[in-house]
Amino acid sequence: MTRASLKAMLGDTRTLHEAETGAAALESYLTFKPDIILLDLLMPEENGLAVIRSIRKDHNDTDTYIIVLTGEEDPDLHTLSLNMGANDFLAKPFSKAELLARIGVAERQTAITKQLREYSTRIRKEIELVAHLQQKLLPDASPLIPGIRIESIYNPSGHASGDYYDYFTLPDGVTLRAIIADVSGHGARAAFIMGIVRTLFRLTQMRTTTLVDTVQLINKHLLETIGTEADFVTLFCVDFDTRNGSLEYINAGHCPAILRHPDGTIETLHANVPLLGFFDVATESLHCSFKSGSRILLYTDGFFDWRMTDGALFSLSRFLEIASAHMSVPADYVDSLQNSLTQEAGGKQNFRDDVTALWIAMG
Repeated sequence: MTRASLKAMLGDTRTLHEAETGAAALESYLTFKPDIILLDLLMPEENGLAVIRSIRKDHNDTDTYIIVLTGEEDPDLHTLSLNMGANDFLAKPFSKAELLARIGVAERQTAITKQLREYSTRIRKEIELVAHLQQKLLPDASPLIPGIRIESIYNPSGHASGDYYDYFTLPDGVTLRAIIADVSGHGARAAFIMGIVRTLFRLTQMRTTTLVDTVQLINKHLLETIGTEADFVTLFCVDFDTRNGSLEYINAGHCPAILRHPDGTIETLHANVPLLGFFDVATESLHCSFKSGSRILLYTDGFFDWRMTDGALFSLSRFLEIASAHMSVPADYVDSLQNSLTQEAGGKQNFRDDVTALWIAMG
């Protein structure tokens, strides 16, 4: 009688399916995929609460709008049904006006939900396209400089990344220029800003520019683009002079690079310039020896900004210990480092941020 009354009140303006039992309701739900369910709590085989639990938990469906029909006046039962995932309830007996009003609310809500899903799908596809383009912007082959070996890792935490690395040979044929950078934040905005950095950095491949001028150029354009925003960029850029066995670098607010000298001593190259995108900076470069047997690791903060299995926060100091201890590895350094971090994390890494690194060895 209740189902017949509902059909009469709702008329022929909607597509209706009905089920006599909870089990039949779940079967109809899977085949019909309704927008709205009018659900009695008291049904044979599976009661209404079991149906709600199955839809929300087993099928992970948060979109279908569920209106509970009940003749019970127990407020605890109403609260329980809402806590389990019902959107609304309608006490029997009810009038046609009240039923249509509740259905109207449900229809507006489901329409909004569908629009949000469509927008989310569209945005996800656009972000995936950005991520695909980002991958194509990364170097796909090491430059042909005798004695230089390069390993890299690029694991974005989401589809689009604020991390960036690059390297190429300068026109003199003996100098390798490399960079690793990190934009604050994630997603398309961070990817767009990183595209600016990449474009400006790549300009120096065609027209040789000093590291100082390169960083000043990048900062100037960032100030014009994001100077009034909260975004910022950190970067470590370096020139390796393979002829003289030396390197020149600028660390603009970035993680300290790890440099291993041929005698096994470790040196950390800390920031000597503030982060970029906030204000004009006085830029200067520093120099180190980089002879045969030297190795350097450039990385982003995703390597140490994560929690271990016991909930403790991993630290930069502990990462430096582990990474420095592995700098004696002659090859496959990146894989060795990741394996060690996995062991440190108790068998499972939980990186929260983009993870990017460059390992460069001489000789």
